[in-house]
Amino acid sequence: MLDNTIIMGVNAPKAHQRVIGQLMTELGNLFYKLGKIPYEPFTETMIDEGKTSPTPDILLFDNKTGQNKVLIEVSTSAGVRKDFEKLVELMHDYDVQEGFVYNYTHKSWRKYRLGSGEITDNPSFCETIGYDLNTFLR
Repeated sequence: MLDNTIIMGVNAPKAHQRVIGQLMTELGNLFYKLGKIPYEPFTETMIDEGKTSPTPDILLFDNKTGQNKVLIEVSTSAGVRKDFEKLVELMHDYDVQEGFVYNYTHKSWRKYRLGSGEITDNPSFCETIGYDLNTFLR
């Protein structure tokens, strides 16, 4: 596994944080208020609490099984390729089934599923929760 500081560095421009805020608002509403998704959303939370580990921008966590279900990274055009590569590596290292990278510069998504690879058809649709993540962004 790559050095954790290389895997997920600090990236906090306002545009980046705005996207995270919008996603968290909608995911939080679905989980906490409406009870429509079974997984709790977290921002900048360690994938493995038992040791120092990467902290994706957003992760969806199954409190019943203790498993990370979805990882979401927010990126710019310049970083999207490397962020996608890092996301795929993390998913394999930590057995996370579904992951996304959102490029806020071009307003585009990339999606990866373990066992399937990159998904190019409707890449913003999260099968794990049954929602299109792009609809959460303004």
